[in-house]
Amino acid sequence: METKRANIKDVAKKANVSTATVSNVMNSSKFVKEDTRIRVLQAMEELNYTPSAVAKSLKGKDTKVIGLIIPILPNDTSADFFLSLSNGVESVLNKVGYKLVISNSHENINNELEQIDMFNTQFIEYIDGLIIAPTSNLGNETNEAFNRYPAVYVDRKPNSTKKVDTVYSNNYSVTYEAIEMMVKKKRRKIAFFSGPIDVSSTIERFEAYKDVLRRYQIELNEELIFVGESSFEEGYQMAKELFATQEVDGIIAVNNVIAMGVYKVLKEKNIQIPEEVSFIAYDDFNWMELTEPSITTIRQPSFEMGQTAAKLLLERLEDHAKKAEEICIESTIVLRNSL
Repeated sequence: METKRANIKDVAKKANVSTATVSNVMNSSKFVKEDTRIRVLQAMEELNYTPSAVAKSLKGKDTKVIGLIIPILPNDTSADFFLSLSNGVESVLNKVGYKLVISNSHENINNELEQIDMFNTQFIEYIDGLIIAPTSNLGNETNEAFNRYPAVYVDRKPNSTKKVDTVYSNNYSVTYEAIEMMVKKKRRKIAFFSGPIDVSSTIERFEAYKDVLRRYQIELNEELIFVGESSFEEGYQMAKELFATQEVDGIIAVNNVIAMGVYKVLKEKNIQIPEEVSFIAYDDFNWMELTEPSITTIRQPSFEMGQTAAKLLLERLEDHAKKAEEICIESTIVLRNSL
């Protein structure tokens, strides 16, 4: 029976290190301790491990390949946001002869780490760099996984002890401004709808909501806060629950697919917008302009964020010692008739 050929994961397991460390040893990285290097080389020899032909051919030179990991769930219209972001990345890379390989983490940290490992170890074993919209607000675990090549965070800013180039939008300030506009319209019972509050973008939007209420001395009512999975059905059910027990005069939905479910309930109950309830949603999709009345939205600069992330990564490839940058690109409020 033919013996199974050892792979990089087998080497990592035998040497008791990560696959990224094995890749670093094969790349002759100066960041690997000598005793670790020796242990990895011994494991490779004992397992008769030979890097793939593709990896051998790529070793020691640029591949002109950039990885992009984005988090898209089924039935989540954030796919449009991340498609636009991806197009922004590709528009920059194409001009300088780079190719883009895209992977979907499905908003799951384990999937994300597996995909980073894939970029480390499989067909495109030696990508030049990675752009990632992380699934977790805790960045250290992810940082360790891609320590072999430069990376840029986009859309989300995880907490981390390591400084990493980051591109994001002004989630806090633009959400604060939008809710404050409601308050200035004499709205005092404002409901907040969101997907999971577990990444920087949604955390900042929720903080803005609470801070506006605090500033204007409006009591924070937990029964007006609805957090669920990012789906139309979840938005619909949460809105039905809201109107079964509460009266409100304002709603902000900081997730666009949830906003669709909320809007359906408003129409079913014949609630007049904006006479009875002001309504603001995130992301500016065509349907929001075509509704009656048209919906005021917060438009995110997804394409520009992708472009900026790609430019930052290319700069990092030119100068690995460059100080990490954080770049904020302004989201804008699109005023229509729902406020």
